[in-house]
Amino acid sequence: MQKQIITIAGGGSTYTPGIIQAVLNGQERLPVSEIRLYDIEASRNENMFLILQYMLEQQGFSSIKLVQTTNPEEAFTGANFIFSQIRVGGLKMREKDEKIPLKHGLVGQETCGLGGFSYGLRSIGPLLELVGFIQKYAPEAWILNYTNPETIISEAVRRQFPGIRMINVCDMTIGIEDTLAKNYGYDRDNWVATY
Repeated sequence: MQKQIITIAGGGSTYTPGIIQAVLNGQERLPVSEIRLYDIEASRNENMFLILQYMLEQQGFSSIKLVQTTNPEEAFTGANFIFSQIRVGGLKMREKDEKIPLKHGLVGQETCGLGGFSYGLRSIGPLLELVGFIQKYAPEAWILNYTNPETIISEAVRRQFPGIRMINVCDMTIGIEDTLAKNYGYDRDNWVATY
């Protein structure tokens, strides 16, 4: 199988090592030749680059090329898969999204309620810009979107880019299922949840 190029949009995020570890764990099924970190905050990207460089060396993957950039052309040209995990406004705005509704007795969280709606509206423009860069520099790439709130984001992207190759990913459901299985003694490998 041809080795793949992966870009992490929002590469400076503290979630990046977890994504990279999953990629490294799947090298037999999806071999990777290059990992690119793309972030608009250069200092966060530089810090994450050092962490991932250490991770790759420690796990015997130093042959994987690691790149950090704030340039979308460099980040996306020739990429096969792009993981999008941008957080528009950072954690400071997430705090506001959650605390402002609480002042009025309403739930505010990043994926639902007024907090989710606020976060969604703030995220649409920058995510559409990101997808535009991807369409320009890597039109055949698959986007794996972790950016919340996924429903609002995916609908905006679908309307602007109806032919986009994008899968929205959420680990929350799987995490809840694993917690239930562990706490109630279910065999997770043979348990299928129905909704």
